[in-house]
Amino acid sequence: MKIINKKNNQITFTAEIEESLANAVRRCVNQVPVLAIDEVEILKNDSPLYDETISHRMGLIPLTMDKPVNEKTVAKLKLSTKKEGMVCSELLVGDVKVVYDKIPITSLKKGQELEIVATAKVGKGIEHARFSPGLMFYRNIIELKIDKDCSKEVVDVCPQKILKTENGKIIVEDNYKCDMCEACVDLCEKQGKDSIKLIPTKELTITLESFGQLSVEEIFKKSIEVLKKDLKEVSKKIK
Repeated sequence: MKIINKKNNQITFTAEIEESLANAVRRCVNQVPVLAIDEVEILKNDSPLYDETISHRMGLIPLTMDKPVNEKTVAKLKLSTKKEGMVCSELLVGDVKVVYDKIPITSLKKGQELEIVATAKVGKGIEHARFSPGLMFYRNIIELKIDKDCSKEVVDVCPQKILKTENGKIIVEDNYKCDMCEACVDLCEKQGKDSIKLIPTKELTITLESFGQLSVEEIFKKSIEVLKKDLKEVSKKIK
């Protein structure tokens, strides 16, 4: 396993594992418990959006999970404003904080008011998208086989810029960025050549993104824990 890129809420790494295993971990991401707004009581709404639309938008606002949570965890939040302009997530106050302050909820004009009481609970992404902690996706790393007669024009046609010329030869850099768009292959075919072959390897490039409730490391570890638990249950059933 090799880490390629790491940001605050995203990590990309390579690993030589079966696609079926990577897909199993990916599916378990939405079985990691997450805290999210589940019920919304709108006491006053003079904004241009329907109550249902506001409720939906609030449900998708990521909430912090600094403390451990379980199925019985409940958090209360309130929002009350008469301020003209955009109403953002920063106005939500209560038992937990929002991850991002500037998520738009609706807008108000002069003299309009919005008053809301919300209840957050723990759920899983398989139940509803509001409980999803993030997402995971992957693809095979591609091996590029380039013949000597290959035109140097393929360097410029590659959208991922993974090809370059060195000492008169075409060299592949960062082949994990190749997404098999086949722009280089198409160019060679137009020239009547078969100079480039794209061969999927057993190694995968895996990207994991967090919506902010949990770190990418926590999501990955918890997803694997869920998978192990499910496999134990299957093993018990078989026995």
